[in-house]
Amino acid sequence: MKKFGERIRNLRKSRGLTIYELAMRLGISRNTLTLWERGEKEPYGITLLEDMADVLQVPLRNLLTGEKEMRIEDDLKSLNERVARLEQIIRV
Repeated sequence: MKKFGERIRNLRKSRGLTIYELAMRLGISRNTLTLWERGEKEPYGITLLEDMADVLQVPLRNLLTGEKEMRIEDDLKSLNERVARLEQIIRV
């Protein structure tokens, strides 16, 4: 499992954000974010973590654990796709 700092860095890069841009959006220094990404320090406070998850466009659980959290919309879409496939099979 990836460490927290690696998740932050990978998510930041995948969103096309520089360290400076993410730090500015979170209201922290670039140096602080660099320390987090290196694993030398960790963020404090749930509000900051929630803000980070929001900026990085991931559920908070994913940010903290690396686990993918399914959304209800994703579950419904998957279920609808399965129903559509079954309907096609039945009609054949």
